[in-house]
Amino acid sequence: MSLGYFRLILRCFGDTPERRAAILAGTGVTDDMLRDPSADISLFQQARQVENLVALFGDGWALRSPELWNLSCHGPLGVAGVAAPDLAAMVEVITRFGFVRAPFYRTSLRRGPQWSQMDYDLTVDLAETVWRPMMEVSFIGFRAGVASMLAAPPAEAHFFFACAEPEHAPQVRAILGRNVAYGAARNAIRFPTAWLALQSPMADATLYGVALQELQAARARLIAPDGLRDRVERLLKSLPAGHPTADEVARLTGVSRRTLVRRLSEAGTGYRELVDAELRVRAERLLRAGDLSHSQIAETLGYTDPSSFSRACRRWFRGALPPVCRPNQARKDTNRS
Repeated sequence: MSLGYFRLILRCFGDTPERRAAILAGTGVTDDMLRDPSADISLFQQARQVENLVALFGDGWALRSPELWNLSCHGPLGVAGVAAPDLAAMVEVITRFGFVRAPFYRTSLRRGPQWSQMDYDLTVDLAETVWRPMMEVSFIGFRAGVASMLAAPPAEAHFFFACAEPEHAPQVRAILGRNVAYGAARNAIRFPTAWLALQSPMADATLYGVALQELQAARARLIAPDGLRDRVERLLKSLPAGHPTADEVARLTGVSRRTLVRRLSEAGTGYRELVDAELRVRAERLLRAGDLSHSQIAETLGYTDPSSFSRACRRWFRGALPPVCRPNQARKDTNRS
């Protein structure tokens, strides 16, 4: 996903060296990545940052500065929403391209004669403490867009959260309005259908067209076989040590396992090959460091049997194993010490 949210959060909440370090902890995001305007991150890295924020500020961290979450912070998605001719077009942008910016959910619209509802269905198995603030951010952005078209607070809008009411619910209602409900079957926004015809005072056909082109290009990159391969490789680099399953990675990339396998095949590779390549890189790095024994490296990489790690080393390094990669040598070194 885009690095934009990550940068914004770090800038706003990492106001001391200690907080900055705590927010970055375990994410794998480097200063070079933060300076690169074309860099992106995996959903796991964004989720880890959110977990760090919860540890620092509590569950209501996203509401500390609600003005941050206006449409402009959502990149081309927000630009297209602001420049759209009317609310119907803005909603279409969200339902078609929302996952490009936030790959943990898919949005759909149910249009009725009196009321319409946007449903936000989670596509990734995230902890509630992770998805709830991200959903709060999405709802705040939508509310801001509607308010700009109404030139007034959208008092008739209803916001539904598929979770128990948190302690910071009063702050949520202070921002979104009184019509906030918890314990719903799904995350959703309900509003009068008549609002879909609202004209945007900021409509800009040129800007709208440019933003749509960027969203279409981003969507094409995400669903293309080579694009998915790049995403899987970056995801494997960001995940903790171990052997993530294809099902787990499919969920984190927002596709089914069957689609994952098919698109990787179309890109000329397989999931096991990508995992193997990442494990080889990690093994080489640990071996060069020389801080861990053979069995410790095997355990770190997720091998339940050290002999399996030894066979992998022979395959990776063509028999040229460093001493720590040889279990017999490792035992001799231990005995000598």
